[in-house]
Amino acid sequence: MRLLQDGVVAALAAIGLTAVIFLLVSAIVHPRRRGTIPATAVIETCGEAKTLEYTVRALLRSRYEEGGFSRVVIVDCGLADEPRRVAELLCRSEYEVYLCQREELTDFFT
Repeated sequence: MRLLQDGVVAALAAIGLTAVIFLLVSAIVHPRRRGTIPATAVIETCGEAKTLEYTVRALLRSRYEEGGFSRVVIVDCGLADEPRRVAELLCRSEYEVYLCQREELTDFFT
C-alpha cells in the first residue's frame, strides 16, 4: 500500500512540475503585451453579416495577445435582425466593443 501511495505522489509531483515548466516557457516564448495603442478597429456590417462574431472575437484575441488597439466599433450599415442581436450581445459581453449607426461613427473619434 505504501508503494502505491508513493507512486501516486510521485506522479502528481511530476505532473505539477511539468505544468509549471510549461507555463514558464510559454510566458518567456510568447509574452502578452499589456499596453494598447489608442487605435480603433472599425467593422462595417450589412445584411446577414455571417462572419461578424468570428471577426470580433479574432480582433479581441489579437488585442489581448498583441495589444493592437483599444476598442472595436461595429458600424451598422443595414444589419438584419439576427446579426443585430449578435452584435448587441457582443457589446454587452465584451469590454470596449460598441455598436453604432454610420451617422454616430464620428462620436468615437472625438
